[in-house]
Amino acid sequence: MWAQQAAEPAKLDEIIVTAQKRAERLIDAPQSITALAAADLARLDAVQFRDFANTVPALSFTTAGVGQTQVSLRGVTAGVDIGPTVGVYVDDVPYGSSSAFSNASSLALDVGLFDLDRIEVLRGPQGTLYGAGAMGGVLRYISQAPDPTAFAAKAQAGLSSTSGGAIGANGAAVVNAPLGEDAALRTSAFYSRDGGFVDNVALGDKNVDASNVYGGRLDLALTPTDSLKIRLTGFAQEIGRDGTPSVDFTLSGQRVDGERQQRRLKAEPFDQSFRLASASIDYDLGPATLTSISSYQTVDSTFRQDASAVYVPVLGGFGLAFSAVAIDQRRSTDKFTQEVRLASNGDTRLQWLVGGYYTDEDSDNRQHVVAYDPAGAVSPIDLATVAIPSRYEEIAAFGNLTVKVTDAFDITGGVRYARNDQRFEQIGSGVLIGSTPVSRAKDEVVTYLANARYRLGGRQTVYARFATGYRPGGPNFVVNDPVSGAPLAPATFASDSLKSYELGYKGETADRRFSLDLSAYHIDWRDIQVTTAAGGVSVIANAGAAKIDGGEATLVARPTSALTLSGAFAYQDARLAQDAPLLGALKGDRLPNVAKLTAAVLADYQLSSQGLRPTLGATVRYVDDRSASFDANAGLPQYELPSYVTVDLRLGLSLPRADVQLYARNLFDEEGQLSAATVLSSVGGPAQVTVLQPRTLGVRVTARF
Repeated sequence: MWAQQAAEPAKLDEIIVTAQKRAERLIDAPQSITALAAADLARLDAVQFRDFANTVPALSFTTAGVGQTQVSLRGVTAGVDIGPTVGVYVDDVPYGSSSAFSNASSLALDVGLFDLDRIEVLRGPQGTLYGAGAMGGVLRYISQAPDPTAFAAKAQAGLSSTSGGAIGANGAAVVNAPLGEDAALRTSAFYSRDGGFVDNVALGDKNVDASNVYGGRLDLALTPTDSLKIRLTGFAQEIGRDGTPSVDFTLSGQRVDGERQQRRLKAEPFDQSFRLASASIDYDLGPATLTSISSYQTVDSTFRQDASAVYVPVLGGFGLAFSAVAIDQRRSTDKFTQEVRLASNGDTRLQWLVGGYYTDEDSDNRQHVVAYDPAGAVSPIDLATVAIPSRYEEIAAFGNLTVKVTDAFDITGGVRYARNDQRFEQIGSGVLIGSTPVSRAKDEVVTYLANARYRLGGRQTVYARFATGYRPGGPNFVVNDPVSGAPLAPATFASDSLKSYELGYKGETADRRFSLDLSAYHIDWRDIQVTTAAGGVSVIANAGAAKIDGGEATLVARPTSALTLSGAFAYQDARLAQDAPLLGALKGDRLPNVAKLTAAVLADYQLSSQGLRPTLGATVRYVDDRSASFDANAGLPQYELPSYVTVDLRLGLSLPRADVQLYARNLFDEEGQLSAATVLSSVGGPAQVTVLQPRTLGVRVTARF
């Protein structure tokens, strides 16, 4: 039997990606990309971002729970980022605000992972094709397209139990229905319940980090003619969470209370509503294809932060007695985007792509500092109520040209010009804050791309890549000296820019049983955008520069049809290239939240190809130690996050029309520390450390109809 499997291996599907806005084999793409197919996500039992993130090389994140995550790639982060450094896309639609005024960096989309075709993670700056905010890379969630050739349906249900926590559950269903020969409708819905595992000892509440994520998609595909393809999509998602999965620690790393306990005088709920409507049109003109992508989205996030550890003692020193203080916050964005591009068809000597992009975004940032009197009632004293409405409008033009010098060697050049207009104002009242006038700014940026690629036969590629990226600059908060009237901060802050130099190799055997993907890079990052204070008011400034050197390696081995082994490894040396007093940092200091070494090793083995076809699998992950801030940063004191190792196990069974998977995540109950928020530590409060989900045992059943 084993000899037969080895001699007659099953055919392995080619991995196709669209990172360069045209379909190509992953092995041919001249950049570092991780593509996680639906089968990969199922093997990991992944239902949200945290479940797959630490298996992707050079992907780092900080989080306060589902929906409140900051993502970085290749070490491009200053800790608490002003704006996103990674672009997040739903199919071809960019998610969230592009400005610096809506905290978009900490609200990266955590999409439900059911019915995805794949996830593409593009490492390195993608400014030429993806524009602002993609300086570290791009994270793309690509949904399954409707299929007009056959009816299909699938349903999924699961239960899980977390050590020291509550029961979790998830369910999902999808139906693909052909509507004649030229149309199909795909409908899906999903729900997941995380039972939580962190207790709030101040209020006596258990499992405060429990969360619900649910939503659905309607996807209509039409092919009126052989040349015309239309896809209309509607997507909705809701996130509700009772609190955060953070535990209180001292800055020296000792628990303030017990294991997996926090102390919050006020609950910290989080709710997010996301709506997206998009229309994609492809028209084949023969020599080229014209593509139009239109979208409209709304994102509304509301959350509360218990700030009692800061405000109660500080205000008490001024004779104001409060039992607790909470900050109620809301971030909302209404965003319209339009992209039009024309791309050449066929494998010709010249391949080209030109396009234009437009976005119009209205965002609002609202904060209300609510004080509670000694009896626990809401105080009539208005400490601070502020609204920061902002507008971001951008127009861009971009183009790529690839020249095939020989059948084996080609070079690519690309450029993008972008101009944005921004405005915002601060409307404030209360003891702690006031209003500032409307501020406006315009910003123009040009980004570049250059690739050289050489194919060593049909299954090997070497490449060199140069690319740039940026985050947009913009208007600043207006702060003047109360005596002289002179400005205390610049009227605008500049865009920060990044240059990346990369070398890579991709190769696999003819039967695709063994593959290797290697990359090495150097990054120069300048004019890093940071928050600082001027006259007691928070403003945005540009501070210092950074250098990042690193490399990634992904290996896959399928020595038999029964066994698959893979490993994903990353090295990142991310440090400041000069002193940055505004960050409380010196030249050579490590950039926050970036592990020097990460590794994920997976093994899956099919015990038998007969009967229930049982499979066994394991995943081992390693994340090196990280720093949460800079040593001399007074506003965000330093906290050291230790390294951790986790082990997951899984057992799969295949029934005639269903698959069953049993899994154990974090088998040895490692209390890994994912990230730390230390803003309260500056006045004696705890470091709020988000910890890894404890050992979780679960079962998932997927039925096909």
